[in-house]
Amino acid sequence: MRKRYRGDKPRLPRRSRAWFIREFILVVVLGAFLLYALGHVVAFRSTREIEHRVVVEIPEGASVGTIAAMLAGEGLTVAPRRFVLAARILGHEESLQAGSYEFGPRFSEMDVLVALSRGEVAVRTVTVPEGFRAEQIARLFDAAVGMDPEEFVRLVHDPTAVARLGFHAPSLEGYLMPDTYRVELDMTVGEAIEMMTWGTRRVMERYSSRAESLSMTMHEILTLASIVESEAVFNSERGRISAVYHNRLRNSWRLEADPTVRYAKGVYHRKLYYSDLRDKSPYNTYRNKGLPPGPICSPGTASIVAALRPQEGIDDYFFVANGDGTHTFTRTFREHAAAKQRIAREREERAQFSLDAVPEQ
Repeated sequence: MRKRYRGDKPRLPRRSRAWFIREFILVVVLGAFLLYALGHVVAFRSTREIEHRVVVEIPEGASVGTIAAMLAGEGLTVAPRRFVLAARILGHEESLQAGSYEFGPRFSEMDVLVALSRGEVAVRTVTVPEGFRAEQIARLFDAAVGMDPEEFVRLVHDPTAVARLGFHAPSLEGYLMPDTYRVELDMTVGEAIEMMTWGTRRVMERYSSRAESLSMTMHEILTLASIVESEAVFNSERGRISAVYHNRLRNSWRLEADPTVRYAKGVYHRKLYYSDLRDKSPYNTYRNKGLPPGPICSPGTASIVAALRPQEGIDDYFFVANGDGTHTFTRTFREHAAAKQRIAREREERAQFSLDAVPEQ
């Protein structure tokens, strides 16, 4: 038996040394795996930058693997397998939704996964001003999301589409409520039109009893409101313009509204001539008594309210534009003719003054 001396160190048994080595290797492997996993987690959550925003279209029924491959093709993930694994671990594998999504210029792969799981599809903001016609609204949607303007206008005037939405009108002109809309990139023309008509439907439901008290339908109110919208520049005059037209309707006078002739002729950027007033269109209120068949633009709420509540105590039947957005209102044709002559004379004087003010060359 070997004697132990003070300087000797105790040795572990061979079995204990083997256990220690295995445990050490296990700890090293586990540590390396944790570092590897942590690296992927950090990379998955890290914000990246790309030069341009990217739009990706996720089709219906696409698997998480297919989606990951599509994202990789657009540069939205550098490791498709990692994206699939993250979706499974976080419980999003079955919740990824179809649609058009937009990412960039700064994003993380976690942002992409969350957006797809919540259905946060890409949207654009489209503001439809009061007084816009269907063709103008179509151009707004075309510029924002690439919506086909010809299909838009065609559907607005499609009797089947009008009936499907439950409106009794020759077209949906005037039923596209002016407002600011959030439009998804993959929204169809039909969906866009239906979205805008909901606002009009709410207004019609709200004011239907008031329209009945005037012995008018809401379609007639919208038609009158569209004419008021086309004539008025300042809110303070809407009620009085409406009163003029109500007076004419009550006495079976022709409305003689220039905007209806412009709509009939499709001319909006030139003066009207007497030949235009002879147009045989039912929208020409110089030839036809009463309201035209339908609205000539999309009136805003202020004009709709003005059509429903014309200014009281007004016995005017005429008005003429002063050239500064305001109008001169008169009761008789003689007063109206005098007002037109005065305004024409003032315009000529202003034009002559402008010419006199130009220095000689």
